[in-house]
Amino acid sequence: MASRSRTTSGRWAVGLCGAALLHAGWLCAGSLATSSVLPPATARAGGPLPTMPVSEIKPGMRGHAVTVFFGEQSDRFEIEVVDTIRNYLPQQDAVLFRSSDPRLEHSGIVGGMSGSPIFLDGKLVGALSYGWRFNKDPLGALTPISNMLEVGELPFRPDVIAHPAGPRRGRAREGSRAWADQMLGLRTDPLPARRRPDELEAGATLEPLPLPLTVSGLGTSTARMLGETFGMVPVRGGSGPGAGAEGAKSASAPKKVWKPGDSVSVVLIRGDSSAASNGTVTWVSPKGDRLLAFGHSMFEDGPSNLPFADARVHTIINSVDRSVKMSSPLTIQGTMVQDRQPAIALRTDLFAPMIPVEVTMIGPDPDLPARTYRNEVAFGLDLTPNLVASILSEAVDEAGRDATEVVITIHHEISLETSRGPRTLTLDEDVFFPQGLIGRLLARSRGVLTIMAALDNEFEVATIRGTRHEIRMKYGAPIETIDQVRLLDSEIREGDVVRLEVTLRAFKGDTRTMIVPLRIPDDAGGEEIKVELCGGDGATPYRPRPDSLDTLLQTIEQSYPSRSLVASIYRQGEGLSTKHGLIEDLPDSVLETLVDRGSTSDAVRFKRMARRVLPTETIIEGQHTLELDVLPRKTFDDAP
Repeated sequence: MASRSRTTSGRWAVGLCGAALLHAGWLCAGSLATSSVLPPATARAGGPLPTMPVSEIKPGMRGHAVTVFFGEQSDRFEIEVVDTIRNYLPQQDAVLFRSSDPRLEHSGIVGGMSGSPIFLDGKLVGALSYGWRFNKDPLGALTPISNMLEVGELPFRPDVIAHPAGPRRGRAREGSRAWADQMLGLRTDPLPARRRPDELEAGATLEPLPLPLTVSGLGTSTARMLGETFGMVPVRGGSGPGAGAEGAKSASAPKKVWKPGDSVSVVLIRGDSSAASNGTVTWVSPKGDRLLAFGHSMFEDGPSNLPFADARVHTIINSVDRSVKMSSPLTIQGTMVQDRQPAIALRTDLFAPMIPVEVTMIGPDPDLPARTYRNEVAFGLDLTPNLVASILSEAVDEAGRDATEVVITIHHEISLETSRGPRTLTLDEDVFFPQGLIGRLLARSRGVLTIMAALDNEFEVATIRGTRHEIRMKYGAPIETIDQVRLLDSEIREGDVVRLEVTLRAFKGDTRTMIVPLRIPDDAGGEEIKVELCGGDGATPYRPRPDSLDTLLQTIEQSYPSRSLVASIYRQGEGLSTKHGLIEDLPDSVLETLVDRGSTSDAVRFKRMARRVLPTETIIEGQHTLELDVLPRKTFDDAP
């Protein structure tokens, strides 16, 4: 299966008296799509709808399933049991079936039908959920209702998941810190990437139906990026009402009376853009406030806290590979609270928070007005950064490829709250594109990495109140590379001001030189030092080791401008970076005393350094290092 981004969130408890009542058939007939789905007498009486265990299902039995083919009303289609595969998954059987419905003869089993309830002898047996790629016939498999009902019996335990709500701050996932890998440039592998199972040649493998990811207000590149990130099939559809109050359902929105077979969408982005995964409701509680859907997982993340909406199906897109529904999410109706292998669980009495994201794109042509995109994204430790990245990517791509040399300046404002109170982080960066904009590269922007760090660190999970991003695009190549560094002085002594001649080469252009004066430390006589010159993006200020999320964010926020030249002098002496601050001037004897080599230590040694930052009109790239021997200061005895 394709790799999928992970989220964390809450759980819910079934409001019935345990599994016995569930399996005894407390499923009201009023929750069905139409009275024709069940025998009329049962539907009119409003009696309980019984379930059927897999042990009673026999090959050749005929029944029907319920799903939405068009619009918002569900309809039935006939099925016939082929056979049962025992323990297809651990303690879960798979019941094979085929359909003779003419609507499926051309399309086969359709992505988006996941969760469609299947009935035999008027009893609910499970959810349509599995199929084959490139299948020529409408042959599929169902998830038994008994496995799905187990998901509904799980308790609501928000205290065990990472989240920022409540009097006690959410706990972080120590050791994961995916943002750190990107900031340190890790995950670089010279070998070809390992092929995932869904990228191999099609085989006779029964697998969960793909979830259509309905996208609107997003271009092809961004839609593909989201599909690859979440392991879904992007389908261009529509969107529902614009984003309203954060996490709240519109007061004017009608409360939907849910029925098995209804179309449902889990909402990831809403507003000027939209992204939502679509499937079908399998089971509805007697009170109508709890639902089970999909018949398989979405991300298989367990406890979840994502908004869901009712949906309208526009049509079915037939495909040789895998047919899918084209749909649009409508109004937020509640929260997905469990995401498990047999099903997702939904509640209509809870509403998940969403995070406002505003992006303003100012193009290079003054005649082209600025474009502002206002959206809300779902909350998740890994989910939110990916969604923000997709919105930034779309803003850049929608502004136009402009397949020429361009540079963008991005100003990020990230409003968040930690256990020490609210704060707003501001970050600026310049990004050069030699052959036109590539939006998906903004997934590694400082703003996105900062959101990753705020949510996924070893201290706590921050509350992201909202983010604002302003992107300015200009034509040209204001970029220079350090071509050469030369020392102009014949000798250097402690306390001297030496001159470095730096040769800069413009992008596809000529060279120029600049003189950089640099003072040698007064006590560096007799030492070998290293002088390093690089652009502002290549140098990081020394900071104490973070002891909280706030000091971590402070470290991330501090940086040098991209349009600057940073000259650093590294010396042989060392200092310590501790949670209490930087300790720079230490004799070797004291340093060895403070560093406990017999145990793990919370201090990091670093080279003593002197640094000078020179602003430039261009973005500086490259790095050059000189190794120099420093002579003692001249005395009268040294005079000739």
